[in-house]
Amino acid sequence: MSMLTAARCRTVQALARLGRRLHPAGKQTVETGAGALFSVGQLLRDRRLKKPMAVLGPVPASLRARLLRALDESDIAYVVWDELSQPPTTGDAEQICLAWQSGDCDSFIALGDGPVIDAVKAAAARCARKGRTVMDMVGRRRVGRKLPPVIAVPTVAGSGAESLGTAVVAGERGTLFVMEDEVLMPAAAVLDPELLADASREQVADAGMDGLCRAIEAYLAAPAGDRKTKNSAAQAVGLFLKDLQPCWNTGGDLKAREEMLSASRMAAQAATAVGGGYVRALCRAVQNECGMGFAQACGVLLPAVLERYGSSAVPALAELAAASGMAANGTQDKRAAALIAAIRDMAFRMGLPEALEGVTGTAAADIGDMAAATANPRYVSPVVWTADDCAGVLRGVCAPQDGAY
Repeated sequence: MSMLTAARCRTVQALARLGRRLHPAGKQTVETGAGALFSVGQLLRDRRLKKPMAVLGPVPASLRARLLRALDESDIAYVVWDELSQPPTTGDAEQICLAWQSGDCDSFIALGDGPVIDAVKAAAARCARKGRTVMDMVGRRRVGRKLPPVIAVPTVAGSGAESLGTAVVAGERGTLFVMEDEVLMPAAAVLDPELLADASREQVADAGMDGLCRAIEAYLAAPAGDRKTKNSAAQAVGLFLKDLQPCWNTGGDLKAREEMLSASRMAAQAATAVGGGYVRALCRAVQNECGMGFAQACGVLLPAVLERYGSSAVPALAELAAASGMAANGTQDKRAAALIAAIRDMAFRMGLPEALEGVTGTAAADIGDMAAATANPRYVSPVVWTADDCAGVLRGVCAPQDGAY
């Protein structure tokens, strides 16, 4: 990496940080605790909304019935949409928008995991910008208009989709695209731990590793003086490392699920303040190139990238290890190593792979190109990497085989 390129990246990152201060994310109403789902009717009435579209992911019939009962008891008229692909695509977002318009609706309720909530946010953006397709709005600040209100009701904790001004949507061929705009943050989030009990292990792992990655990268990216962001990120890391594996294993008790929802929100708030990093960029590129789940990629890449940062990240990782309750004593090197070891141990206990299988040399180069293009120049990390640096991380974690690293 040339000094000129590194300086350009750091300059863009500084300007982006200034932009976030001048244009902070909008405020969001949050309802929490067991039974919070039944606040949906009041949230609608408070906003004088009369006819929401309830977009339902592949949730158990009991959750569907509970939401509709909450609306019926509040005497709210509504339209139901439950024809989503798995995972939802840009085409789904377009269809949701058409149904919303034909149903004469005025708002959305999104009940499901992160991809479902993101699809609804994309559909709301499409409704706000009638002359644009979803793909027209992929990228940074391409929505630029107030959305119909979205009430996000997550059934899995970690992705932070319910509190983020982003939407990750899959194209018709499975490629993931990201919309980034502050207006995408839902108007309200309903964080009811009772709704998380039936999430699959795959959903729990994907969302939880997503949140853990987001929180760690936010901590590393936050300036030393930004204690609010660092505190939120550190609390989120501690809760994810404490509760994620028990929730994956048995579904977790009510307290663990409530803490996971809290961690998800704090990680989203921290990431909104400072942005992402190379782990997220690499994981998304691996998903696009290899069709691998986020948890599978992140379980391998998160500790590998943190180690690859070397001495540049050790002081911050040591501080994070103490702040999150993982390791309060020892040298900086030992505390940083203890945090990375805790991540690897949790990934192992959740059955995540220890290496990336089947990534060829060509794929590693392509993934490195995609990750660097995503992260540079806006993502803040302890060091600035080239595409070759990103590909080098992959070569270190891929199982050797014919034609592969």
